[in-house]
Amino acid sequence: MKRSVMAGAACLVMACAAQASALAQDIPPDASTPMDQPRDWSATLIQDATGLHDIMMDSHPGVHDPLNPGFRARLDRGLAATLERAKTTTDRGGWWWAMRAYVASFEDGHVQISMTQRDFGFPTRWPGFLTAYRGADQVVADRDEADVDAPPLGARLIDCDGVGAAALAEQRIGQFRGRWFLEAIRTRFGDWMFLSAENPWQAEMKTCRFEAGGAVRTYALDWRPTPADLGERRTRLMQSVRPDFALKHFDDGGFWISTPTFNGDPASEAHAALTALVADMKSKQDALRAAPYVVLDLRGNGGGSSHWSQLMAQVLWGDDWMAAHPEPAIEGVDWRASDGNIAEISAFLDKLRATNGQPELIVWAEDAINGMKAAQAAGQVYWRSANDEEPADAAPTPPAPQLMAGRVYVLTDSSCGSACLDAVDLWKTVGGVQVGRETSADTVYMEIREPTLPSGLAEIAVPMKVYRGRARGNNEPQRPQYVIEGDMSDDAALLASIRRLQPN
Repeated sequence: MKRSVMAGAACLVMACAAQASALAQDIPPDASTPMDQPRDWSATLIQDATGLHDIMMDSHPGVHDPLNPGFRARLDRGLAATLERAKTTTDRGGWWWAMRAYVASFEDGHVQISMTQRDFGFPTRWPGFLTAYRGADQVVADRDEADVDAPPLGARLIDCDGVGAAALAEQRIGQFRGRWFLEAIRTRFGDWMFLSAENPWQAEMKTCRFEAGGAVRTYALDWRPTPADLGERRTRLMQSVRPDFALKHFDDGGFWISTPTFNGDPASEAHAALTALVADMKSKQDALRAAPYVVLDLRGNGGGSSHWSQLMAQVLWGDDWMAAHPEPAIEGVDWRASDGNIAEISAFLDKLRATNGQPELIVWAEDAINGMKAAQAAGQVYWRSANDEEPADAAPTPPAPQLMAGRVYVLTDSSCGSACLDAVDLWKTVGGVQVGRETSADTVYMEIREPTLPSGLAEIAVPMKVYRGRARGNNEPQRPQYVIEGDMSDDAALLASIRRLQPN
């Protein structure tokens, strides 16, 4: 059984939500906040880039990974590029975007950076319109209606200042986000093409060409402050939603179960909500199994603990069915044995004990701590955890009855990463049908902790373990069997689309 239990994994994806908020808020910075205090930003960048490098060297499993021999070189190249930028860094934007580019260079959704000052946002500028990806093209999807000189809605971007749309997106967005090859990343951050936020490493474009109605026109860009409702505009463009936890029962007998996070922190509100949701599912188990369909709604879910998806699968399909339809076995899990990683799991264990957490998670944490300490004592960089895998010589699993009368639809959007991907892996293996949009993706480096960088202005997410032999490859998304076009935040339309998929 695969398991990713730490609460920190929920920061991922959309790493997305927290990072988009931190980078695009339209609230002016408070002059008394640390981000506005005078400081030597060049020295701060050197300090934090070196600190990030040292933390990764100390605790990231990729540094010594024989299956990823290029990791160390990438880590060092990123540091060298960032230190080069530090030579001309004079302000907070130079510091932040250089650090973002360093983090993005790992092409790993589990390596992220976020500001410790959660309410800070860089002032943003735009030329009166925003584009978003619609298929393979960037098209105008939002604009200032009073700006008669802006390109019309639906106009397709051709180039700006002589640089083609695809190359421009790589330069302006991809190098600061990473994993630009993923549909999910383009969906979530494509609107940054025409947003400017104190990034000295890219200039505001002067002229762009757009095609509309078969005609091509050149537009001179007039950059100015973004409107007060920028956040709402961006949310509409991404068609993103994070529903409340819910178990809904419809008149046609179908069920809809929403899990916007799999947060594993025993002290969190989400943990309490998930506990209550699983209990509610157990109380309605017979009705769920007899239902014509059940929708497992993962919209907005950026991960957390795969423990929850395991519990939900047990309620629906049962242990016997799951044993008869196992996921492809992982060979094992290698934990990077470091003081920082041991301290992180120890703190998690303390929380579990203080809140009378699940006994199996307490055992898991104790094993990880003891295993990493033993590896350190033996001078080894990894502790191999393979004790939750079925032995190779195990007896064949006998046939099991299918307890679900109807279909189980797994509804995904571009937010899905980390333990959310584990849920999709599991639920599809036991019979679920994925619908909606392509998910995000993750590497085989998992289970993050979030140390603070030396400046105190930012913290990074650093994986502590690596899966060996995972069936889903590195940065490989889960793609739906049935793509649902349209607005992914429209509950009624999604339900109608799913009902149309029901067998006659």
